[in-house]
Amino acid sequence: MILFENDSNSAAFYFAAEEYIMRYLKPDVATLMLWSTGETIMIGANQITEAECDLAYAREAGIEVVRRSSGGGAIYTDHGTLQVTVIRPFGADDDCRNIARESITGPIIGALASRKVKASAEGRNDIVIEGRKVSGIAQYVKDGYICSHCSLLFGTDLEKLERSLTVDRSKYETKAIASARARVANITEYIAEKDMQSFIDELTESFNTHCHCESFNTHCHCEEHRNEAIQNMDCRAPLRSARNDEMKNQRFSADELAEIETIMNEKYLNPEWTFGREPAFTYTNKKRFHGGLLEVFLDVKGGVIKNARINGDFLSLMPVGGLEEILEDVPHREDALAEALGAVDVKQYLGSLGASELLETLL
Repeated sequence: MILFENDSNSAAFYFAAEEYIMRYLKPDVATLMLWSTGETIMIGANQITEAECDLAYAREAGIEVVRRSSGGGAIYTDHGTLQVTVIRPFGADDDCRNIARESITGPIIGALASRKVKASAEGRNDIVIEGRKVSGIAQYVKDGYICSHCSLLFGTDLEKLERSLTVDRSKYETKAIASARARVANITEYIAEKDMQSFIDELTESFNTHCHCESFNTHCHCEEHRNEAIQNMDCRAPLRSARNDEMKNQRFSADELAEIETIMNEKYLNPEWTFGREPAFTYTNKKRFHGGLLEVFLDVKGGVIKNARINGDFLSLMPVGGLEEILEDVPHREDALAEALGAVDVKQYLGSLGASELLETLL
C-alpha cells in the first residue's frame, strides 16, 4: 500500500488528487490518503446543492462548498473530521461493497477495537458506535480504478454540522428520529486519548495491517463470513498476509502537484461543477427507497423525453450522466422506458436502486 502525504486542507485538492491517481498514476497496489479540511460542505455527485445545505449560512460562516465525484449525501467537515481515501484497481468481477468493507470499514473498525471501542458496519454505507453514525462511505469508478472514501467524525463541530445541512425531513420521519444530530457522534465521545494525530498513527498502522489481511484474501468469500471477519477484527492480534507488504510513504512531485492543481481548478473549484445540476424541467418526481432518495427531472415535449436529470443521495459508482443520456428521445411511457432501461445495468449508476425503482419514479 502507498500512503500519499500532503499538507493541503482543501477538499477540492484531494478530490482532484484522487482523480489524478486513477487517471494518470495508475498504481498496481492500493493507495491511501488520510486528510482533513477547513470548514467544508461536501455535496454528493448527484445532488442539488441548494437543496442540501444552507448556502446563505455557509457564505456568512465562510464554509466552502465543494461537490465530489462520488454519490451519497451531503456532509459537513472541518479540522476535527478525518477524511480517508483508498484507491485500488477495479475489475469486472469485483464487488464494490466487499471492496468498501476490505479497504475502509475493516481497518477503521480494527483501529477503534484497539481503543476498546466496538464499532460495526450498518445500513448502506455507515460505520456506527452504539447505534450512532461516525462515518459514511461513498465510492466511484474511473479508468479501471475504484475510489472508496469516507469522513470520520473525530472531533467535528456538530453544531455547525447541523446548522449547515438542510435535512430532507422524510429521511428521518420514516425512522422516527427527531434530527440528523441525534444520529451522529464524535469518536472522541468514546475514547480516552482525544489527540487526532495519535489516532491517525493508529489508523495508518491498521490499514497497513489489514490491506492484505488473510481474512479477506483467502478462505470463504461469502457475504456472511466477510461480515463476521470485519466485526471480529482486533488490531491487538492482527493477521498479516504471506506477502507481509509494508506501507510506502510518498509525496506528490512538483509536476504531479501542477497536474492536480489543473484538475482542481478546471473541475472541483468550477462553480458550474458545484452548482450546475440545478434543473428546471416540465416533469418532476421524488421517491425515497431503502437504497436512497431518487429525484427525476424530465423535459417532456410531444410525449418524448428531450432532457433528463437524475438526482439523489444514492451511492452511484458511475456518473449518472450516462443513464440520463439513455433516457433522451425515449417516449414517456412505461413500455418504452422499461425497454430502454432493460438494456443497461441501472445499479452501476444508482447503487442499490434498480430499474424498477427508477421506472416507478419516472412515471
